Amino acid sequence: MKNKLQLISAVIFFGSIWGILEATLGYVLHIIPGLSLYMSGAVLFAFASYILFRAYRVTNSRLALLGVGFIAAAIKSVDFLLPLASPFKVINPMLSIIMESLMVVAVISMLNKDSLTSKVKAVVIASIGWRLLYFAYMGIQYLTTGFVYLQTATQYLEFFGLYALGSAAFGLVIIYIDNFISSHIRQINYKLYKPVFSALSLILAIVLTLAL
Repeated sequence: MKNKLQLISAVIFFGSIWGILEATLGYVLHIIPGLSLYMSGAVLFAFASYILFRAYRVTNSRLALLGVGFIAAAIKSVDFLLPLASPFKVINPMLSIIMESLMVVAVISMLNKDSLTSKVKAVVIASIGWRLLYFAYMGIQYLTTGFVYLQTATQYLEFFGLYALGSAAFGLVIIYIDNFISSHIRQINYKLYKPVFSALSLILAIVLTLAL
């Protein structure tokens, strides 16, 4: 994408879509009784990886993917305007978004290949990788606050195993469904990242984040 305005518009659009998903799907997943916190993270990462994959197809820029992540994290930061029991309820999700973006950037060349093996490796590495980054951050949080994120062997296996691999598989399915649809229905137009749509998406993301 050569036009800078189009590039910025695309970054804002995809970041806003991510923010909308965090506000809506994330809200629903968090209020479902008995649903593991790890499950909500797994589902959200699957959609996030697809958003970043689609953003790369449009922009062909790794830097743009980081921008998408920062926009989504910035949208999440508007929760600071609301009464909070702890600032970490906003800080932790924001950092998760940034870490997810970093890992997808690291594997995007593999994810963009046609090879199924390459795509599988990419999503698995990204899904486990951002969790390793987050776990390292939680180690710092433990040293400063005493909060322990993973306390049992079962939680470790779920976080780094079951939910990491499940999230990767779900993300891969979403990407392949998109590829299948776009290859069979070529008139589908993904150019919703025009400035007007980007601005509207950003406003909607902020409103939903505050409302939910």
